[in-house]
Amino acid sequence: FNAAVVRLRETIGAIVAAYLGGTAVAILLVSLSGAAVNSSTYNVLGFIGLWSGFVGVPVYLSRTRGTGRLSRDFGLRFGGPADVGLGLLAGLVSYGVVEVYSAAIQALGDHANLGHEATQLSGRGLGPGFVVFALAAAVGAPIAEEIFFRGLAQPVFQRHLGGLAGLILTAVAFGFAHLGSNPIEVVIPLAFFGLVLGALAWRTGRLGPGIVAHMTFNGVTVILLAASR
Repeated sequence: FNAAVVRLRETIGAIVAAYLGGTAVAILLVSLSGAAVNSSTYNVLGFIGLWSGFVGVPVYLSRTRGTGRLSRDFGLRFGGPADVGLGLLAGLVSYGVVEVYSAAIQALGDHANLGHEATQLSGRGLGPGFVVFALAAAVGAPIAEEIFFRGLAQPVFQRHLGGLAGLILTAVAFGFAHLGSNPIEVVIPLAFFGLVLGALAWRTGRLGPGIVAHMTFNGVTVILLAASR
């Protein structure tokens, strides 16, 4: 293999290791705990396990092959109030687009519940389980997922496949990564959201706007779930 192929193989290996490693840790932690499915403990351990891969591998790569700073190696930084405003706008518009998509497929006779997994993970009522879900969805997930998808994966795909192709591939992967117990119809709107998040990171060179957009999008979901109970 030439040097470029070796670098590609090693970096893709890091992406796979981050995703599968985090999933394995999550399964292990949940299994060892014996926690009931969708209990607060079950959800916390699942999130911690998955994020250990999403964040742990980039941290390792930064310290062993980079500058040791995620802000420089993976773009984990904010550009000030402008990033907040851009992120809020992107998150709200994206949520609106997803709502339009949901209404459109229902009008066509498809009554799939796009928020099935969120409802399931949030438990019942507004007790401790919901608080854990809210913090994980609105704070933890946006940070960990942006580091993994837009900080680690997208630059690799764009470097070797080209800007647009890499952006699209990362967005599609983001959509399928959220399939879980959701209906297949959820992949399209979340892939669209992935495109928005990817475009923000690509054009600004920072994860800040995408993190704010992700927090906004998930935060609206949390608020609407709370209001429905």
